[in-house]
Amino acid sequence: MRRSTIIGAVLIGGLALAGCTPAERPSDQPPSPGTPPSATAQQHSGQQQAGQHSETDREFAQQLQANRKQVVELAQLAQSNGQSAETKALATQLQQSAQLQVTQLDAFLASAAGQPSDSDPADSTDEAGDAGQQPSQQLDQLKQLQGEQFDKQWKQAVQALEQSAGQLARSEQEEGQAQAMRKLAEDFLANQQDTLSKLSAL
Repeated sequence: MRRSTIIGAVLIGGLALAGCTPAERPSDQPPSPGTPPSATAQQHSGQQQAGQHSETDREFAQQLQANRKQVVELAQLAQSNGQSAETKALATQLQQSAQLQVTQLDAFLASAAGQPSDSDPADSTDEAGDAGQQPSQQLDQLKQLQGEQFDKQWKQAVQALEQSAGQLARSEQEEGQAQAMRKLAEDFLANQQDTLSKLSAL
């Protein structure tokens, strides 16, 4: 449907140009199918793509960034307070993946900071930074634990963070516009079940 509409528009434009005098007629003919757009059109398209994000994308990035930083913190804590080798090994894996995600989120937020979003700033909430996080008092309590008791509480805390991050990712897939953030959400959900399975096996 869309391709036929575009072709129809090109034909109509061609008929309109047929009524022009030679002086009025553009110097070059309409591009044939498959012809790359002009440099000006490419530049305009690139600018649109670079700025195509919404407040939903920003909130997702901020919330997931805070969530992943807590995962990194818990992973580091597991190395000192954990007991089982399995817990420490999984913590190492989680730290590596979460740190990579934090780097991607930092880059997106830095690039989006100077660009207008496609939605009203009023759509954002003051509580955006707290969504998807564990309460600080729970983390403080976890820091006081050692050995087997720590392992048990650590597992529950990380599971909660992973589930919260999954909810954020699904919301981004439904409402987000930024390609980078939608891809990050897609990748996270693709790996989430494997992570939860490893946590359940501890």
